[in-house]
Amino acid sequence: MDGCAQALNRWQLPHHVRKGSGSFNPVEDTIKVLTMHASKGLGFPVVALMGVGQIPAEGRDEARLFYVGATRAMQGLLIGVGGDGSFRTRFAII
Repeated sequence: MDGCAQALNRWQLPHHVRKGSGSFNPVEDTIKVLTMHASKGLGFPVVALMGVGQIPAEGRDEARLFYVGATRAMQGLLIGVGGDGSFRTRFAII
């Protein structure tokens, strides 16, 4: 999350990092940077899931968490599969 926020700062793009509960305005016209856990119950026009390739493939919790993150997208979904975790082998685009 911090790396994403630093990149958005360099590109001077308006963003909001949500690391926990507190002040969060989902309709504010900014890029939202948050964990898949924190995204539960929210929806966004476009969602980018970065580092999905780093998720281990073992267990159902990881698949459920991926599902939560992916289903936050209402119009578009970008999946970054970089990393050497075994979860990325589930994607045929590799």
